[in-house]
Amino acid sequence: MPRWTAQEKQAYRTEVIQRITAAMPSVMQEYTSINWAEELKGYRTDHEYYPDYIHAPIHGLTDAYTNPQSCLSWDAAMDAIIPLSHNISCQQLREKMAELIPEDTQIETVLELGAGTADGALALARRFPQTTFHVTDVSPYMLVISQHKFNKVGFSERASFEQVDARHTGYPDNSFDLVTSSLLFHETPKEWTPKILKEMYRITKPGGWVLYADTYRGEYGLSASFPEPWLDDFIHFNFEYEFAKAGFTELKYIPYAVGLWYMVGRKLVVCQEIIDE
Repeated sequence: MPRWTAQEKQAYRTEVIQRITAAMPSVMQEYTSINWAEELKGYRTDHEYYPDYIHAPIHGLTDAYTNPQSCLSWDAAMDAIIPLSHNISCQQLREKMAELIPEDTQIETVLELGAGTADGALALARRFPQTTFHVTDVSPYMLVISQHKFNKVGFSERASFEQVDARHTGYPDNSFDLVTSSLLFHETPKEWTPKILKEMYRITKPGGWVLYADTYRGEYGLSASFPEPWLDDFIHFNFEYEFAKAGFTELKYIPYAVGLWYMVGRKLVVCQEIIDE
């Protein structure tokens, strides 16, 4: 696709902000029932807790993920940005992502890393109604919103919501049938990506699945309109290689729409006889 001009980027940003502003009254009404003081108990909100990258001006907003107002507007922003940029809805992105895992697959436990407002986990919860979920993010405000959304659709008993650094989650080896994430790596420093992928591999069960989605690949990334501090690193990252280097096999890179893509793969089952040798 042709690179956007500065004028086109500014017009795009203006329209996105106008759409978010128009949506915010209904957003605030949706979340008016949240008792933030109560819901934040057990989570850390002190500035020193968060990894350094979280304080960078992601999307042009310093401390965006540690600011409750910014987290509340996240879904409204996605509903504005995704159709404008890709001509496809945010929910379709996650629903189609969930469909990459065959419906007859035995999936008992799922971990979503960097879950944001948990649209990825919700799509998988609808596809696999017997599955339990660990919804994780470093932002406590995103986790509160995620739990609200799970409660709203009656899935709360199937999920836990945990404040986790994706580089070192603290979960035991081989814990989950499926480890998933989306729109994470274009917002993290390049030195994080191999660490997160290595951690994803470690906590996936042998025979389990990895499922990922993101944007800004290749030439499309040069038209990004909102500031992304590590976008140049992300554009030039070889994700097929990085997922394979982490240990995942049967990898499939699947373009979805302009600027949107998926990666799906497995963790190899190692025969005990080979281990014993």
